[in-house]
Amino acid sequence: MSTTTSAVRRARARARTHPHYFLAVKAALAAMLAWLVVQPLGGFAAEYAYYPPLGALSVVSTSVVRSARNAIEVVVAILLGAALALAAQGLPFPEPIPLGLAIVAGALIGASGLAGDMGSWVPLAAMFVLIAGRGDPIEYTAAYGGLTAVGALVGVGVYVVFPQLPLTPAVIAQDRLRGQLADQLDELAEALVQEIVGEKDWNALRRSLEHTARDADALMDEARDARRANWKAARWAETTDRHDARAQALQRLTGCVDEVLALVSDQRAEIRRDDPAAAELRATTADALRQVAALLRDSADPDAARSAVSELRNHVVRAQATTGDHHFAAAAIVLNLEQAVEAWT
Repeated sequence: MSTTTSAVRRARARARTHPHYFLAVKAALAAMLAWLVVQPLGGFAAEYAYYPPLGALSVVSTSVVRSARNAIEVVVAILLGAALALAAQGLPFPEPIPLGLAIVAGALIGASGLAGDMGSWVPLAAMFVLIAGRGDPIEYTAAYGGLTAVGALVGVGVYVVFPQLPLTPAVIAQDRLRGQLADQLDELAEALVQEIVGEKDWNALRRSLEHTARDADALMDEARDARRANWKAARWAETTDRHDARAQALQRLTGCVDEVLALVSDQRAEIRRDDPAAAELRATTADALRQVAALLRDSADPDAARSAVSELRNHVVRAQATTGDHHFAAAAIVLNLEQAVEAWT
């Protein structure tokens, strides 16, 4: 394999891992094309030639559908801002009070969601029309809104021709989440064996797990969104569907592991008692936790995890029959571990 071929493959792999590299290139291409498109028009198009590239940049996204939605929202935001500016100009107040009022109203309207994700453009447009378009606000609004819309359309066109499917970051985030789930199960098992459960800050671990799971879900949602109106999506359909199913399994797993952490860390749980029966239950629970963690790392057979969890269930049943206690926490742990194994197999 030549050095050039290896370098190209490394560059492609890095681009898949960091889709914003490709996004930056598309944004630059869209901005340049938008600027070129309006050059032959002359007149106010030449005078305000910076608005088409601005419109192209406003639709930057890894999703074709999201880019189109951004294009519509930015035009709506400009029109709302311009309307506020024209209304503020007629107010009988000295400058710069109308400007301040227009910006306040624009910020409130933008925050209301009328312009979607482009709400921040509403007060910006009002400011531009009041200051830059003072001489002829109607012509300026037409130039501002029209040329920005042209640039946004060019940007959407670029994303339609060169769509993305940012699946690799989602896959990396899923692997990170899976590893963290396994680590926390192992850590919990070790704490049970060494009887140091009370010395750990399990709430901090649960918050960390929640943050990792939220990041993984957000990246997978971005990949799902990128499939819409994407002519490349069909070739990756099988891979995307597989990782989509994996994401759903990880969601269920995260909930199960979080519940196990909460149950074991509860000082009132029967499994935390200082008696021989509870000690045996802790040992069996620790073994089941380790086997499920190994399953998540693909270092154990699913049957081994099922067997360990089944043994824990039998142990809980025997403990209930022997002591007369219900062992609610241990029974709930069994249920969550069974659900975790089934979610991943």
